[in-house]
Amino acid sequence: MIRNTFQHITGIDKKLERALWEKGITSWDKFRSNPTVLRDLGDERFFPDEVLWELDHSEKALEEEDSHFFWNKLPYEEAWRLYDDLSQSFYALDIETTGLDYPHKVTSVCVYDGSEIFQFTRSRNLDDFHDFWIDRKNPIVVSYNGYKFDIPFLAKSMQWKNPFPHLDLMHVLHKMGIKGGLKGSEIKLGITRQKSLQGIDGFQAVRLWNQYVETDITEYLDLLVQYNQEDTVNLHKILRIIYDTKKFELGFVF
Repeated sequence: MIRNTFQHITGIDKKLERALWEKGITSWDKFRSNPTVLRDLGDERFFPDEVLWELDHSEKALEEEDSHFFWNKLPYEEAWRLYDDLSQSFYALDIETTGLDYPHKVTSVCVYDGSEIFQFTRSRNLDDFHDFWIDRKNPIVVSYNGYKFDIPFLAKSMQWKNPFPHLDLMHVLHKMGIKGGLKGSEIKLGITRQKSLQGIDGFQAVRLWNQYVETDITEYLDLLVQYNQEDTVNLHKILRIIYDTKKFELGFVF
């Protein structure tokens, strides 16, 4: 999809991109073979050499898996286009806590990159969360309601201020007309949770942590961790559905 995208090129907006598609310019290669097409469309601002220069930089960024290059140039609402070509850059993040706001504490943090789960848990290895991000290649953090909850909570409770691009799927889903929280959105999208985790929500997650602390029974903590992990795995499932849905909406091109 990213090779069919032009909105990251200086001066090209959604309307002009669609005009290019309708003109038959549906890929970087086709654009490269006809760099004067923008002038043919009546826009004198564009010079062929500059367009070719930006296409060269785009190819280089894609070869180097530089997701930040495209993130910084694409409109926020079009960031989903990166998923198929640069899915390894998307790190789904979800936290569990002892309550809704500081001075409550983080009990569990899970990060999932689409292929591997990275788990950080209080009383085990929570301090490793900071070091995890060192030398990660161009990560894009993915959350559900992370702008309001997960990221601010991590900043207050663990002094981790997210330095990376952040895609909050709640905002994307709301624009698609899908609301009801993460669990409600999953149901509407046809995503089914493990039977052992069905019915567990944020309130129950707090109870599981408290039961673990009070009894030292590891099964409570294990269930909390499984719940935390499924949240992040499902964020990738949702992102894939968003990608496929939005790409299908552009079906006349693809």
